[in-house]
Amino acid sequence: MRLITSIYEKEQLEYLKDSLDLALLESKEASLNYKNLDLDYAIRFCMDNHIGIALSMDKIYQPKTIKEAEEFLKKYKDIVDYFYVTDLGVCNLAIKLGIENKIIFDPKTMITNSLDFSIYASYGFHALGISSEITLEDCNTIIHKCNKNSFYQVFGLRLMFYSKRHLISLYSKKNNEEYPKEDVYFREATRSDYFPGFENINGTVMYRSYYISLLKELSQMKDFTYGYLESYRVDNDTMKKVLDIYKNAIDGKNIDELISEFNSLNLNVEDGFTYKDSVYQKEELKLWVNLNY
Repeated sequence: MRLITSIYEKEQLEYLKDSLDLALLESKEASLNYKNLDLDYAIRFCMDNHIGIALSMDKIYQPKTIKEAEEFLKKYKDIVDYFYVTDLGVCNLAIKLGIENKIIFDPKTMITNSLDFSIYASYGFHALGISSEITLEDCNTIIHKCNKNSFYQVFGLRLMFYSKRHLISLYSKKNNEEYPKEDVYFREATRSDYFPGFENINGTVMYRSYYISLLKELSQMKDFTYGYLESYRVDNDTMKKVLDIYKNAIDGKNIDELISEFNSLNLNVEDGFTYKDSVYQKEELKLWVNLNY
């Protein structure tokens, strides 16, 4: 497994450089979540330090903005290793440009079985993201049946909700009161959890209330191609420790010691759907019929 880590800022990139294998560069030009990363500087820095480069293109494009995606692909296609894409329209552009073999296509929760995986793999993409809402056993079944490159999140906050609507702005307008938009928490009236998120030019985003960690499961994931570490809302010092722990685990170091070291970071960690199937509850349809007519 090769580790790929999201990078949002120059200072973060420079701090983590000795621990990075493959950097997923998040930019205002093309990414859903971004800070202030100078993309051209980051690419040069990665090249100078022999760090693999993937560019994040994980926002939703509209017909009026799809040309921007095409220009972005053209600008960087001969420079970087991969593009991380979640929009099938962008994948289609990559196919037209003949760079489908540079695409890591992750439609989030859409690929849930080997048939889905095989169909998308037939387009010639470099790797495919498997749904984070199926069990690890099901993920392994897909990988063993299809024998293609895979992408799966192994650490960090997991995306739960993304809307093109600017919900905080709408709420501010409704209440006639200004609210912060960056690095906020959302809470539903019927839940006690606080969900981290933000609003930016791309819309509104919410993450699950905990960090995912599959450190102890890495021994079961030897056939996964890429393990993704999401660094959003993780300080640089902690992120470096997490990266080094994961690298040592992949290298076969004592897992019990590494888990103990990881636990000392005191992160709010859960394993998500790793051992839990998604269950959709059926609601009984009750009809009341007025026969007095």
